[in-house]
Amino acid sequence: SVRILDPLAGGGLEGVLVSTASGESATTDAEGRAMLEVAGNSILQLSLTKDEALDHLLFGPTGTENFEFVTFMSTEVLFSAVQSVLGVSAQAGTGFLVVGIDYEDLSPVVGASASIDLEHDEPWVLGPSGASFSDTIITGMMGMVAFPNVLPGEADITVSPPAGVVCTAFPGPESMPPTPVHEDIVTVVTFRCH
Repeated sequence: SVRILDPLAGGGLEGVLVSTASGESATTDAEGRAMLEVAGNSILQLSLTKDEALDHLLFGPTGTENFEFVTFMSTEVLFSAVQSVLGVSAQAGTGFLVVGIDYEDLSPVVGASASIDLEHDEPWVLGPSGASFSDTIITGMMGMVAFPNVLPGEADITVSPPAGVVCTAFPGPESMPPTPVHEDIVTVVTFRCH
């Protein structure tokens, strides 16, 4: 199950086409939900497409349990607005990688940071007052670190949680496989922590 949220309104995003790597697809309902079958103990790769939104790829190990992958989907307008605030611009030939770091209740892991091994521009985090440059989630921010203008390839992602917190790849409870970054696509991975 996926639940796609509107980052501005906070509610579900209806009409998002969710497609598996094998070509099966479903469209999100008024709550932003769609259900699809994916293989257990394999790699999740779900493509999200919607008019006036950036193409997204949800990625991670699947494990064996049913799961709900909750994520935001950015519109082109919002993406442009954030870049304008930060004074940056998207570079041709690059992709975008978002690393979600949440507790089981989906609250952000304050103090957690993320890094990747592909070349990229300065990472940023998003909060109620907008975006700011950082690779670490601070109080009041959403549980995500965004890496803009990433050179396409496979990224090894490192998440460094605060002391006493353990984070594993989601939905499967393993380490995150090398994560694909494609030109003009937002790749989204999630780590769950306890």
